[in-house]
Amino acid sequence: MASNRVLLFLLLAVFSGGLARADELTRQVQEELRKRHLFFRDIDGRNTPDYSMALRRYQARQGFPQTGAADNVTLYSLGIGEPVPPAEGARELPDVPILRSDAALPEQKPLPAPALSKVANVGDATKAEVRSFIRRYLEASQSPNPQDELAFYADRVDYFDHGVVDKAYIQNELAVYDQRWPQRKYSMGDSMRVVKTRGKTVAKFRVSFQLANPPRNRRATGKVDDTFGITKSGDSSLQIVSMREARVRRGSRPRRNPGAAVGRTVRKVFRSIFR
Repeated sequence: MASNRVLLFLLLAVFSGGLARADELTRQVQEELRKRHLFFRDIDGRNTPDYSMALRRYQARQGFPQTGAADNVTLYSLGIGEPVPPAEGARELPDVPILRSDAALPEQKPLPAPALSKVANVGDATKAEVRSFIRRYLEASQSPNPQDELAFYADRVDYFDHGVVDKAYIQNELAVYDQRWPQRKYSMGDSMRVVKTRGKTVAKFRVSFQLANPPRNRRATGKVDDTFGITKSGDSSLQIVSMREARVRRGSRPRRNPGAAVGRTVRKVFRSIFR
């Protein structure tokens, strides 16, 4: 009988220990969801319907299966879990937030579109000035101080695919992104296309990035095609009013003209016949 009581005590200890760890993990998830303005209840470690709904909303934004459960991929994307081993033959990390356009941003009321300055015409800026501005922006993006990068933005920015936001919104996102990827290195390609339209300059260019989070043993590299809308402020300094980016997938190549390929094949056949 005594041995049975000891065994029951050990089982209860193991169970309660596992439950405590689970509760602590749930608390961490709740905190991360609250940072993203998705969870508004108490941080109590309880798996409630509100908690599951918040997880589903987050998973929907990230393109994950909407299970409402904190699986490994969801935990990793929140900056809590360990990296998920890639599938055999895969050369990239799982589809978790790497770029800032990947991240799920908190919802807010729509803001008016950025106002273009009437004091100075951005068309006065040369392509060399625009390139210099973007290079300085990329250098500031590597800084751990969000204010360094924030200085390049207008008061309102059409920010990736998340609508028009203000500087306070961007500052919050920069702080979260710095926690996820504290080490960042960006390099701009030599080619840049500049188009001047409707009072602003649209600059299109390619950027290579190297991201790292040594404490979590995470690294990510790649390239993106960026499109920035740039205008001038009242003091004639350049500022960003819109941003878009598209990931450059590895191994992607321009599609060849199928008609040209057929033509080459026909010419080869004719040459072989009439030799």
